[in-house]
Amino acid sequence: MKKILPVAAALALSACGGGGAPAVPTLAVQLNAAGATQQVVEGTTEVDLTVTATYSGSSNKAIVPEFQFDASLFAQQGEVAVPQTGTYVLRLRTRPNLAVNNYSGQIGIRLCQESACATVYPGSTQKVSYAVKVALADWNTFQRNSAHNAYVHVTLDPSKFSKAWTWSRPSGDSEPVGGINTVSTGQGMVFVSKDIYFGQAEVFALKESDGGQVWHYASGYSASEGPPAYADGSVYFGTTTSSQASRVTALDAATGTFKFNMPFSAQWPGYFAPTIYGGAVLNTSGSLTSYSVQDGKQNWRSGTLGTYDFTSPAADSKYVYQYGSSSGKMSVLDRATGTTIASITDPFNPGSSGYSEFSAPMLGSVQNVIAFSGGGFSGRAASNSEQYESRVLVNYDVNKQAVAWRTQGTYLTHPALGNGVIYAASSTQLDAISEVDGKVQWSWPLPAGDASFHRNGVVTDNLIFVSTDTTVYAIDLKTHQSVWKYPAPGNLAISGGGILYITTGARESDGKLVAIKLM
Repeated sequence: MKKILPVAAALALSACGGGGAPAVPTLAVQLNAAGATQQVVEGTTEVDLTVTATYSGSSNKAIVPEFQFDASLFAQQGEVAVPQTGTYVLRLRTRPNLAVNNYSGQIGIRLCQESACATVYPGSTQKVSYAVKVALADWNTFQRNSAHNAYVHVTLDPSKFSKAWTWSRPSGDSEPVGGINTVSTGQGMVFVSKDIYFGQAEVFALKESDGGQVWHYASGYSASEGPPAYADGSVYFGTTTSSQASRVTALDAATGTFKFNMPFSAQWPGYFAPTIYGGAVLNTSGSLTSYSVQDGKQNWRSGTLGTYDFTSPAADSKYVYQYGSSSGKMSVLDRATGTTIASITDPFNPGSSGYSEFSAPMLGSVQNVIAFSGGGFSGRAASNSEQYESRVLVNYDVNKQAVAWRTQGTYLTHPALGNGVIYAASSTQLDAISEVDGKVQWSWPLPAGDASFHRNGVVTDNLIFVSTDTTVYAIDLKTHQSVWKYPAPGNLAISGGGILYITTGARESDGKLVAIKLM
């Protein structure tokens, strides 16, 4: 989408002189067909909505168009261009965090004398109607996006939730894990990879509508296979062998056709999904590597950051973030060059009981980054297994390069962050934690009959989805009551198509995927 710089919404034209009485200017307004109904993705900040206003007649004073906007949709007045005398083309900028919804309104346009618009030409005021639909973004990588915050900017009605379909990993592979990894989504499909320990690595693309297989890609016998990531028409996943030959593979999302490999040297690592941001594929295993999404060539590779496996970096427009449990530091790297900008010591790091992270940094809303302190251990070389340790969450102030706070409690589940509140569960309760100071605002106890919380949280504008060892629950953020549940535990994801995916299994995958229609 074209980047638009805001300029003044009133642009004076040269005075139209001439002898005799000028013809009173009249206005004709048209909203182009492409802009009349426009769709943008949740979080998109610009929409190419074009208005052409043409006047006829003349004036002995400057003629100025005046635009009036629906402030609920547009954060700025936009840009006025004048491709030819009397024709005005207006492009508008949407608010940066529009909730998923349909927006409609009108843009008023009138012709005035002089820049102050003290006099409006009679009959020159007209309005044009617009409609903008804001659609859900897809679940691209670990905890949804490059911020790893698992926040979905939508309000959901639990009374409309219904089971859509189920899918199981195909039988016939004798390797011992037998599970599947967390999913990613895009182009009306959900992408699933096998979780293996020395077996046949494969990726499946399923239709969101009914779970039917669109394609599958077999990458051969491997020691391990990680979860897929999706971005801009490509699917990415990691595999390794018993030697140092590890790689991230890129596939065409529509067809499953091989595009290229991104190799690196690491022995038997386990994976979370790689992070895709700003034209780069970011993958961590020991060190952090940036590859080009165009051809897979290496952009840069960091030195050792003190990381083990089962992690994924976070990224924003400036930096890449990676926590290392063995170093006990949060590393902040320049996204373009890989240069270390800051290395913030974690004073609470207890070390690791194994060789895994089982965590990823989560970006906050005020140049801060949140991560578990220390490493994790699952006892399984499986990407979809869960660590045993409960750990404190630490919030790092990137500008001050210092720790802002740590939680008093310890947590097991991957946290989610929405509207300034962090949601994480210990084995016995779900806490809503203030992003400002780390204090618990409210808690939801483990339901009777359930043994523990597990897996990850996913938060929307009105619900937090969590899993126990038996059930997935949706908790209302206002009443703090359960408003929906499904009788199976598992890893959670919400797609751009409004489907909740449950990769079932409390601590380890059982190879099944459940699709719940939310909208």
